[in-house]
Order: sequence, then structure tokens, then C-alpha cells
Amino acid sequence: MAYTNLPAVYTEKIDGGLRILTTSSAPKVLVLGTSSKGFAETPYLVGRTQEAAVDFGTTGSLIRGMYEVSTAGAENIILFRIGATACTIEGLGVAATTGGIKIETDTKDDSVGTDYAMYFDATASAERLVVRNENTGITVFDRSWANTAATIDLGEVYVSGEPDGNGTDIGSASSFVTFANVGVGAVSYAVTYTAGTDGTGPSRMKLYELLFKAYKDLENTDFDLVVPVDIYLDDLNVVDLTSAQVTSRALTSLSDYPTEGDTDDVLGKFYAEEYGGEWYFWWWFPADPASPVFSGAQIYPSAGSADATHTCDGTVLTASDFHEVNFAYQLADFCYVNSENNVECHGFIGVLPPTTAALSDVNDWIGKLPTYVTDSNGNQTISSSAYNGTGLLGNKFMAGKYGFRSSVAGGGFILTDDHYLDGTEETDRGGSVIDIGAYISVVGAWGNIYNSYDTTGFGYTATVAPTYAGFVSTLPSKSAPTNKVLEAVGLPWRINNTKQDQLAGVKYVMLRERPKGVVVADAPTAAKSDSDYRRLTTVLIVKDVVDAIRAAADPFIGEPNTGAQRAALQTAIESALGKLQKGGYITRYDLNITATPAQIVEGDATIELTLVPAYELRQITLVLSLAAI
Repeated sequence: MAYTNLPAVYTEKIDGGLRILTTSSAPKVLVLGTSSKGFAETPYLVGRTQEAAVDFGTTGSLIRGMYEVSTAGAENIILFRIGATACTIEGLGVAATTGGIKIETDTKDDSVGTDYAMYFDATASAERLVVRNENTGITVFDRSWANTAATIDLGEVYVSGEPDGNGTDIGSASSFVTFANVGVGAVSYAVTYTAGTDGTGPSRMKLYELLFKAYKDLENTDFDLVVPVDIYLDDLNVVDLTSAQVTSRALTSLSDYPTEGDTDDVLGKFYAEEYGGEWYFWWWFPADPASPVFSGAQIYPSAGSADATHTCDGTVLTASDFHEVNFAYQLADFCYVNSENNVECHGFIGVLPPTTAALSDVNDWIGKLPTYVTDSNGNQTISSSAYNGTGLLGNKFMAGKYGFRSSVAGGGFILTDDHYLDGTEETDRGGSVIDIGAYISVVGAWGNIYNSYDTTGFGYTATVAPTYAGFVSTLPSKSAPTNKVLEAVGLPWRINNTKQDQLAGVKYVMLRERPKGVVVADAPTAAKSDSDYRRLTTVLIVKDVVDAIRAAADPFIGEPNTGAQRAALQTAIESALGKLQKGGYITRYDLNITATPAQIVEGDATIELTLVPAYELRQITLVLSLAAI
């Protein structure tokens, strides 16, 4: 503008209005993992992978997972950092080391104790708390309990509780004390200080807890594919150990979470309780998993009346309160619940690697199938433990195991009433068990991975689960990953076709070498072999249908439940389905919307849809003969 004081009409032309903002309609890929810094427990949409790497750092599993899905082609990536904890100071303004005023940082990191400093005037007539950000020099909180109108609160710390005039001074207006030094002088200051942590390298139990809470937090988040990094189908569980193995690993002697990778770093039996708005967890390692006798949990929280044998509210714990847990089942249950209540989603999980790449170790890792027999009802079962399989081919969820789910062949991931795998199995309207294995893909393949996370130029060996998820996000739902080249992945070991066939038969996603490159051998879900949803393409096409119907039906929520409105709803849904049919995703559908008088009173309606998806072509048989002339 030429002048600042002279009255007139001036013009200012804004450039850039003709540029069209580009947004991707590609599936949203949610990656969960640990990192050394960055936003914690908050969905972070990746703009540029390089910026995300700077924001979160490359320590931990989160950014590695991001690069793996990104290199495979994922465009919409959402990061969710787990494991970090806030710094807290409790006991300000009171004689005890707890209660009174509590400070909790918004940032969750191990450096946060030096990022903030404070002083507290305990004088009864003042009782003033001031907190300063040491990186910016800005006062982020200032409150005098004698004059609350003077409060400054920039949201960087959360302050709760009240003083009672019996506290101890900490620092002064001219001499702030960092939070970490408040902790060092905890005796003289008479407070309880808890340092913030990065949360990288958690034990298996701690990681299960972190995902438990993350899945609760993410129930209303919009995403399509879910990739929790560094968890595996076959992570060791106390339920699968003998009493001698429990003893040799000193599991019954645990009193705190083990170090990642130690022999006692296994999943125990699990109990969770919500108390005061927080989740708390107990872990029990029975001395004899085959005949467990409960005498108390080895790991338990300090909250309310909680101890080894009591819940936070003082209820006595029993053996039946504790559950067998598994990362793959946890993921499948989360994807099922989110798909039922919010948006259809699908999870990806890998398996542990062989001990070494030696041929004998790879062979043991693959293992052998169980021996199945046909019972009097025509069902294939495993008749005794002598006929169990081994390795991947003997995994109880994928192939079945004697004593697991009535020893049925193929095992399975089945929804239960309490959402733990040892609960009572639920059935659908048709009487079939609800197979939540349809909501996950178990990737058995490991690969030599090449992406920007690697700084050596030689790649690194890791499960292909995140890479496969990123690749799936690039394909239309009607196009299977089967037989398609997976770029930037090499094979660290070879698996012959006979074993590949067996692994595909028990629903593992594997890779194999073809003249055109490393390809996806097959693309099943982890659903049982008699499920309608055992193919990934079927699941993803149904996802497209369900998401389209939800979008078409949403404007009708809250409107009158009349025949005319239901007819309009049917028209809207048929329009959405027609587009999918024209695009080759479905070949036929039958749709009917009904509402009984009782349903009308309750504001309910039923959409009945029979669908024929575009089934995947998996095998081509060439029948060839020669003629004499």
C-alpha cells in the first residue's frame, strides 16, 4: 500500500487463487510406534517424510514404519506416537509428598524435566506458582491461589489441586528451579517428582498396554489401514510355556517390567481396569500355565487400593479376571470394533524372524503342518498334542492346535463377549462365529528393506508387514496384491514352492522371486478357510461398499422415518452402489430397506444388502493338447 494516512480506496491483488490444492483420495494408513520426540498420543498427518523424521527423530519404531509404508507408495500417512510420558510434580502446597497441587507437562519426553523451571511461594497469604519455558524464556503459567484473576495459562502445563498453606518454598522469582532439579531435591522440597520419558524400547507387556490405550484413543479417528510397528503374531506368551520354562525364565519372580529382549520379556496373563479416568494394568505369570493357581499378580499398579490381589477399588482378583492376550488378536479386535462403529479398516502384522538365515533355521522357522483328522461331524480337527504342527505352519491361530478352540483345524481369531480371545465366542445373525481374522493380514515374509530410513546404503532386514500395507494402499480394492512386484524389497532367504503353498494355505502373506522381480505370493486375510472374507480383495471391496453406504445414509440421520424418506435413502444408496458396479468392483447386488412399526417408533431401519464382489482371479489352468495334423 502506497500510503498509510491518506483516505482513499486502495487495491491489493492476492496471487495464487488459480492454483488448485491437491488432496489425495488414497487410503489413510495409520502407523503406530515409538519415537524419541514429537507429538505423543495425537494423530499426525505426514506432509513430507523428511519433516516428520525431524519432528519425531529416527530413534524408535515410528519413523521406520513411516518410511516402509511410504516407500511402498502410501500417500496419506498418519503417525501416532506411543510410549512417551509426561513429567509430573505432586505435593506442592501441602506437607505430604502427594496431594495438593499437581503439575503435569503437556509435552511427553525425557528432556521435559529441563525444558521447564518453576518457583513456588508457599506463604499462606500468597501461595503462588509460576512456570517458565526454559527454551523460550516465556512464562507459561502464573497463578496465586489468593488472587485467581492473575492467572496466566498457555496450556503447556496442566495444574490441578489445591494448597492448604503447609507447603515448602521452591526457588524464587529471581531463582527458578528446573523441574528435574526439583526432583533431585525431592526430600528438601517435600514433593513427588516423576521424570518424563521417551518410551522407546518398551517390553512386550508395556507395548501391549500402550497399544491397548492407543486403540481406545483412536476409536473415532478416520483411517483405513492400521500398521502397529514392532509387534508380531507369535510374540511369546506365558500360556504357551511349560512350568519348567516359566521357572527358567524367572517369570514368577518379576516385580517390574523387564528390559526389552530379555528372557523374561514375554506376555503374561492380563487384567485391565479403568479407574479415575485412567487405565491400569496387572500381569500374572502362573507357575504352571497348564493348571494355573492364582496367588497374586507379579506386576500391578499403585492406584487406589490396587495391589497383587486387589483392583483399584479394592475388589479381590481371581484367576478368571486374567486373560491370555496376543498382539494379532488385539489388532483384529480393534479393527473389527472400529469397522462396526466408525469406518471400515484393516490391520497388518508380521511374525518373528528365524534365528538365523541358515537353511536349517529357516526350515525350523517355517515348521510343519499339524496332522488333521475328520471327526464324526465332518470337521477337521487335531486329535492330540502329538499331532500339533511346529513353526509358522503350527501356529495355533493360523493352523490350529490341540486344545485351542476345540482343536479345530485352522484355529482362528473369533470375536468374544469380553473382547479377549478366551471369552465366550459371539455369533452373527446366521449363527456363524464372528471371524475377526478377516480384519487383519498376517505377513509371514521378511525382506531386505531399502528406503530413506537406512543410512548405510545396504538396507536392513525387517518384517514386510508395513511395506505390504503401504503397497495395498496404492491399489484399487478390486485389484489384489497377488503376483504384483514389491519394489525396494529383496529376499533374505528362499522358500521353496511346496512350503510357499503350505504357508498360503494357512493364510500367511509371503513373497517369492519371479523373473519380473519380488512379488506377493498370495493375498489372504487371517479369516478361517470357510469364511466368506478370506480374500483381501473381498474385504476391501466390502469396505468400499460399506463406506459408500455410510456416506449416502448419513444425511438421513435425524430426518423423519417415513416411507418417502426410506425410498429416498434407497435411491441414494443405489446411486452409490451403481458407481461401484460400473467401476467393476461389484457384479450384482440386491437391496431392500425396511422398518417395522416397532422400529419406526424407535427411529430404526434395516438395510438388507446381498452383494456379489468382483472375485479375484488367482489361478489360470492351461489345458493343451497336440494334434497329428
